[in-house]
Amino acid sequence: MKATPPAELLHCADRPAGLPEDPALIAQIPTAIRAGIIRLARAFAGNADRGDRLVNWNAPGSCPVANAK
Repeated sequence: MKATPPAELLHCADRPAGLPEDPALIAQIPTAIRAGIIRLARAFAGNADRGDRLVNWNAPGSCPVANAK
């Protein structure tokens, strides 16, 4: 028997739009800052995917499957 998490934990992750992909704008971001942004984005994506998998485990099909192949 599994316990169902509280309702506030059973929401799919919000995935905001990323930064503009204009090469001219990206070139203006210092390399170290850009690397930090990439690390933060990857960590956010991993946590969002993990949260969605937990929601889908409790209520299958509730969240779209990211990176489905």
